[in-house]
Amino acid sequence: MLDDFYPRVFRCPPSFPVIVERGFKAEVWTRDGRRFLDFSGAATSLGQAHPKVVSRVKEGVEKLTGFSGLLAPNEPFLKLGEELRSLVPVENASIAYATTGSEASDFAIQLAKFATGRQVILSFYGAYHGLTGYALQSSPTEGMRRVAPRTSEAVYAPYPNCFRCLLKADDCEECSQAVLGFIEEEVLGRAVEPEDLAGIIVEPLQSHGGILFPSSSFFRGLREITESTGALLIVDEVYTGFGRTGKWFGIEHHGVEPDIVVMGKGIAGGLPLAAVAFRGDLVEEWYLCSGGSLGTYAGHYLGVLAALATIEAIREENLVENALKRGEELMKGLREFVSRYDHVADARGIGCVQGIEIIEDGGPSKKLASELKDVLFRNGLLAITVGRHNNVIKLTPPITITAEQVEEALSIIEKSLEEVSRRAER
Repeated sequence: MLDDFYPRVFRCPPSFPVIVERGFKAEVWTRDGRRFLDFSGAATSLGQAHPKVVSRVKEGVEKLTGFSGLLAPNEPFLKLGEELRSLVPVENASIAYATTGSEASDFAIQLAKFATGRQVILSFYGAYHGLTGYALQSSPTEGMRRVAPRTSEAVYAPYPNCFRCLLKADDCEECSQAVLGFIEEEVLGRAVEPEDLAGIIVEPLQSHGGILFPSSSFFRGLREITESTGALLIVDEVYTGFGRTGKWFGIEHHGVEPDIVVMGKGIAGGLPLAAVAFRGDLVEEWYLCSGGSLGTYAGHYLGVLAALATIEAIREENLVENALKRGEELMKGLREFVSRYDHVADARGIGCVQGIEIIEDGGPSKKLASELKDVLFRNGLLAITVGRHNNVIKLTPPITITAEQVEEALSIIEKSLEEVSRRAER
């Protein structure tokens, strides 16, 4: 059915050839009764159908189905703004709502241009900031360049890859310093004049780029560059926010305070909601910030309720700490696979954002990684491939994952690696 339906109706095929019927936290079930551990997504930090989110939305839908915050706010709309303001690592933060991470990233970039009076944004190869306007132009990832033409308003630099540094550095710290040197020597003054740079947009951990987690010195160096040039530092936390890395926000691992933070995905228990937090003194007023919101559905009533429930659940269930602890257990198992299987070259990440790099004959293997993804699926684990060569298996369980589920996932990964390794040796 799916083989016929998708080409006929939606054009783009799904990652997994199943119809999902229901889910609970880290588990999903398909229409034909199959159960999967879901390590494939980041659309919700809590996983599926968290009881607190479900209860809050059920109560709310009988009161409002969505009155636009552009016209008049409701109490949850205001309360969530205060909650986000207290959580984000931004001084005296102002909050603007959006519907998707793409919209929020686009908004953040426009804000940086408006506040500085400049036009050029620096982003990083392998980045993914969204599918609209400036967000797409700032996402120089394979495939994206076919959708949005590159413009003189966007310049790019390598993102530190501690395992396979494009600048041929020997370790993580050296790679970070090499990238900073590249920006200072090759980008500033050559690709863009420092006085034209409006902002740098960066992910604390690059997911689409291959689960890359640079050293703290890289982010401190970016902060120094923005301070010296008068540009703004925009941190994209759509993927890494709300506990997924073992802190509320990924940038907190590095002790750097951004000017602007972009939030989405995990913010609202799976409902469409995103937000931007920006330093309160950036602008006095701005027409795109009318009503504290980006559009008719931004700050949607049910999404806001789900976000408040998500924040409560994270606090009450100590889920930030759980993400870090479960991540340590997952990483321990993945590193054992690196030592045992010739095709697993590296394991990396932090908290509930991790990945393994698959190789063959000493180089990246998209083919073998794709085979492993398919075998993981057949064995009951949903995961996808990412990275420059599509050879990194991304493992992103929700932060509600249990120790028993981590153990089960590692068992499935081991079984699948055994099967793929036997095939590759034939």
